[in-house]
Amino acid sequence: KDYISTPKSNMYQSLHTTVISKEKIPFEVQIRTWEMHYTAEYGIAAHWKYKLGIQRKDKLEERLAWVRQFIENQKDVDDAEDIIRSIKTDLSSDDVFVFTPKGDVITLPVGATVIDFAYAIHSAVGNRMVGAKVDGRIVSIDYEVKT
Repeated sequence: KDYISTPKSNMYQSLHTTVISKEKIPFEVQIRTWEMHYTAEYGIAAHWKYKLGIQRKDKLEERLAWVRQFIENQKDVDDAEDIIRSIKTDLSSDDVFVFTPKGDVITLPVGATVIDFAYAIHSAVGNRMVGAKVDGRIVSIDYEVKT
């Protein structure tokens, strides 16, 4: 099962396969990066800690409190632009946050282009990309994405 190209909703990513030993005993093999392992073992909070290099518990708790508050605040918001403004205001980061057509959020470094976005979704999408549409406008593949 490929949970890398299609992660679970809790950000779990891994490749799973079952192998049969010489003794005819099946066993599962999971293949993943250290970051994927950390997230799988310790959850989304660990992903933030791993990605951001947060070592102190109080900083991690601060980030988690922000996530909880952000999720709670968005329950009452119907306007996507308000959500984007909220993200811009609350986050100070070298990353940009881009929405897929399905509403998922992709995190990319500042300066990333729409082709980077396509490859972040899946290599097959990037390989087939010939153009892009941003906010209803057709843009070139070197168009820089913004939060």
